[in-house]
Amino acid sequence: MKKYNRTIIAIRGDTQGGYAGGLLNPDTLLPDIAIDDAGENIIEGWRRLELRPVQQKLWEWHKKYIKEVSKLSEGDDIIFVEMGDLTQGNIFKDDLDVNNLNTQVVISRYNTMPWLELQNLKSAYFVTGTGVHVWGEGSTERLLTAQLKVMYPHIKIKINDHYMLDVDGVHLDVAHHGPGPGIRNWTYGNVLELYAKSIMRDSIDLQEPVPDAIIRAHKHQFTYRPVIHQVRNKMWESKVFITPPMCFIGSHALKVMNSPSYMGVGVLALEIINGKIHAWYPFNNYVDLRTKEIV
Repeated sequence: MKKYNRTIIAIRGDTQGGYAGGLLNPDTLLPDIAIDDAGENIIEGWRRLELRPVQQKLWEWHKKYIKEVSKLSEGDDIIFVEMGDLTQGNIFKDDLDVNNLNTQVVISRYNTMPWLELQNLKSAYFVTGTGVHVWGEGSTERLLTAQLKVMYPHIKIKINDHYMLDVDGVHLDVAHHGPGPGIRNWTYGNVLELYAKSIMRDSIDLQEPVPDAIIRAHKHQFTYRPVIHQVRNKMWESKVFITPPMCFIGSHALKVMNSPSYMGVGVLALEIINGKIHAWYPFNNYVDLRTKEIV
């Protein structure tokens, strides 16, 4: 009999299915629809989307992250948290590979299935993303989770805009949108820290549990900040994260992020043992976005 309760929280976000730099499972099958002699729609066959070189590398890394999380779990329970923006939408036309809702949702389903096929994955929590990416009002996530519930009835699958998850007494505040880390090297993380302190003080003022971790996505810049609020000899601590994206940067994001030199892609895992966050693990790869020339 185990002398401990141990759970791994696997956290992924911003896969941006349908975008040329988004995650794409090479096993994705799309139907070819035709009309028969009676005027009925029929499926004539199935086709695969061709992965661009950048998508091939993304999928290679994604498979590696799943294996690393599985190895980390050592057979203990895994909870999957999807941070939103599973699709690209059709508002930003640059670098758009697939511009319809149905196909993008199919892509997001194939991108998610490998996680749900882990034998010790017990539940999956989906957070709604950005309206322009998920076809408004969380449409991608709502359609996707409805399909996954049918495919994986043995897994508890939930969807919401904002969670306070209680995992063996550990409270995780999870939502898609939040601040960025800041724009200067020497103040990196300050904006995130002030954001988190406000959430922590709200909880203290309301006499509610202070989140043990505050987890956000959307900004495509992996960031960690340990945040402490102290009143005399009483201290509250929260681990605060901006999760890495699982896609490459596009032209719109380059503008919003002020032309970063590097970007990381990956997933995040939390290890919870006996009601405490024992450790956290970033499974990331970094890419230099600059083209180097000798003149």
